Amino acid sequence: MTLRLGTRASPLALAQANLVAGEILRTLGQVVDLTPLRAHGDDPRVPLGAQPRAFVSTLRDALVADEVDLVVHSLKDLPTDEQPGVTLAAVPERADPRDALCSRHGAQLATLRPGSIIGTSSPRRTAALERQRPDLTVIPIRGNIDTRLALLRDARVDAVVLAVAGLIRLGRGDAITEVLEPGVMTPAPGQGALAIECRTEPLADVLAALDHTPSRLAVTAERAVLRALGADCATAAGALATWAGAVLTLTGCLTDAASRHTTGAVAAQVTSRAEAEALGVNLASRLTGRA
Repeated sequence: MTLRLGTRASPLALAQANLVAGEILRTLGQVVDLTPLRAHGDDPRVPLGAQPRAFVSTLRDALVADEVDLVVHSLKDLPTDEQPGVTLAAVPERADPRDALCSRHGAQLATLRPGSIIGTSSPRRTAALERQRPDLTVIPIRGNIDTRLALLRDARVDAVVLAVAGLIRLGRGDAITEVLEPGVMTPAPGQGALAIECRTEPLADVLAALDHTPSRLAVTAERAVLRALGADCATAAGALATWAGAVLTLTGCLTDAASRHTTGAVAAQVTSRAEAEALGVNLASRLTGRA
């Protein structure tokens, strides 16, 4: 049987779907056909902040309707609430979770001229930029990676911020002017990771062979922060989990509507998803002053 893999039709989504299809063939010996789907978030009338959920819902709707057997998402786009009938079957090994600055003249964040225009639709990235460089002008932008990089080429912005992993997967690493370290810009929970969803068993059990346990536990802790915060797409929050042996260190940041910025870090030995969840809840309490 050939598996039907649902994906958005954007260049990045197709690149990510092809990565997963290749891994399924190598690991499971299973042939996969891609089924491109037009996502609600691709409609320019959909508000910028609602795009990630719109992208996810299109793929999940096709999955539940049995139009496809599995789907691939950028994990950072997944809502933290579960959808009945849909299973997160696998999180493959994560790529670089950091953000990247792409600028017109090779300038880094610290050397951009005052008043430079920088484009991003992310509240988290906007908050970090305004904290680091309040003299810059941050504007919302939309579209896929190529569309956003075209804004640089057309001199409509001086810089944009994009995910390192997406640029590398598209073969556009040459556009990166500076990789922004987590101390400058804390990544979005799950950034750099892919999510493979299917309906239920037995396919979920088969796809579990693609699950990378350290990556799964790390993103579980990060997403638990968002869930505990009650965060949505308008929340300026970041979280990153890193391993040192069996110890998982989770750092995070939260910027509220009054531009108050809070950071925190927790660490513990983590061997299960329940422990990863608990670590994320602990950090969320610290960020909100409840700990």
